[in-house]
Amino acid sequence: MSQEDVEIVREALNAWIEVDEGLADPGRLAEFMSPDAVFMGDVLETDIRGLDGFLEWRAGWIAAYDDWSYSAEDVVDAGSGRVVATFHQRGRLRGTESWVEMRYAIEYTVENGLITRGRVYATPEEALKAAGLSE
Repeated sequence: MSQEDVEIVREALNAWIEVDEGLADPGRLAEFMSPDAVFMGDVLETDIRGLDGFLEWRAGWIAAYDDWSYSAEDVVDAGSGRVVATFHQRGRLRGTESWVEMRYAIEYTVENGLITRGRVYATPEEALKAAGLSE
């Protein structure tokens, strides 16, 4: 089941790219996310519930930038329905020439073929340690 969980997360991340590029409706993401999914973590100001909540939060996050991009660097099985994805984000703050970059990670929980939870970590190292994937 663990490779299947990794593939579900990979497919969900690919769907995000399709949505970002205007090739798919955000509703397509419901194929991968439980309606009552929750995203949490110190990086977030509050828990985010459901796809609509996540889309609203994400729109607010991106609004701070004139140019913004992100990419998944790695997606690994953490066992017991958990998958850790590491990301690189880069953006030019709105109205400035200042660019900011960050690497972060999300530990996803997959149940019955859907993402039910995401814990966001400020660094990939924190996520990998929490998932028991580092020394």
